[in-house]
Amino acid sequence: MNRIKDSATKRESGRLPAFSRSWMGLKGICAVVVFLCLPGNPFIEATSAQQKATASSGEGILTGTGTIVDENIALARNEAISEAFVKAIEEYLIQRIGSQGMANNFQRLDEEILSKPKEAVQDYQIISEFRTERYVRVLVKVRVSEVVLEQKLKQLGLLEVETAQVPVLFMVSEKREGYSSTYWWGDPSRPAAITQTELSLSRVFEERGFRVINRSYFPPEGSYDEGMLNLALTDEQLVKWGELFSAQIVVAGEAILYGPSRASVFLRGIKVAEGMVIAQGYREGIVDSTEQRDKSPIGIAITNWANEMIPHLMEGLEPAQRIVNRLIVIVRGLQSYGDFLLFKDFLRNNFPKITSVLERRLTKEAVTLGVETEGGSTKLAENLLEHPKRPFPFKIYDLNDQGFTVVVQ
Repeated sequence: MNRIKDSATKRESGRLPAFSRSWMGLKGICAVVVFLCLPGNPFIEATSAQQKATASSGEGILTGTGTIVDENIALARNEAISEAFVKAIEEYLIQRIGSQGMANNFQRLDEEILSKPKEAVQDYQIISEFRTERYVRVLVKVRVSEVVLEQKLKQLGLLEVETAQVPVLFMVSEKREGYSSTYWWGDPSRPAAITQTELSLSRVFEERGFRVINRSYFPPEGSYDEGMLNLALTDEQLVKWGELFSAQIVVAGEAILYGPSRASVFLRGIKVAEGMVIAQGYREGIVDSTEQRDKSPIGIAITNWANEMIPHLMEGLEPAQRIVNRLIVIVRGLQSYGDFLLFKDFLRNNFPKITSVLERRLTKEAVTLGVETEGGSTKLAENLLEHPKRPFPFKIYDLNDQGFTVVVQ
């Protein structure tokens, strides 16, 4: 795409177009400045509110403290900066998945994200620093990489937006030592008690944003045949049950409870629309210490299964479920506020996959927009350049996974 340029090619056409290149451009600036300075200006109020909202999710000013050991001030400073990074990431994660989501998945979040904070930080600036004989303390402005964190949360299966309202039906039998298997579909017209296995499954899947189907609303008797009442069901029969309950996913299999300290599950997830298994595995749960006395072995086994298999379930749902990316689009070379409105309307009205366009920063030189869209930045850039209704000529520079820069010609 020859109109998408990187930083090294900017010099080929001279300096970039400035916000004002002529007397007419200067008058345009004056008009914009006067407009923006009007008391109670709704654009400024809206922009300010949006900046606060986006800053709370992707950017923040945090403190960090590092202990000085063997007079190594540089190491203490790095420790302090790293602590500020972790705080910024924690704030973003709490807003993205909630405090309960953080609590329920803290160990995995620590292992995959918090223990490697540099990977999730887009840029930072040290605002202030002071030190004593014992420590270094810093005040840091941190911008986390929302794209990186979204990808990591997706890999961990913790994004509620991707599983919201996806109906899941559980058809998992439960067997305890010395007893026969318990399963509700043997006589679906008779209400059956919820098993410990189903309770654990419901808790885990609801935490990830799925909608668990209440199987007490059983279908009419004429809608299922005798073979669908057996303990062991084929994938085809499981799909039929899923269709009767309007489920998108059926989780089926067996749970075995060996006693108070050990349990196992062998489960598979089936995509009803295609009748195919998209996740399958065996996991055990063992309570082997006094610290785990408040946990059940079946709960541990199901959590272990879900941690690895739910991401596969989510991948199997694509492209039926929308994946929304948050991109940063910087626009340079605008001549007036009217040009800005034209470009904003151009994004909103001509690209169905764009779900949101918000002003994040407004200066005389550039406007920074936060754009939420399905697909990546490369595809969006191509679509902008190829669209026949572009409000004015422009080129695209600095294309990366986080966004790009639009330069008006």
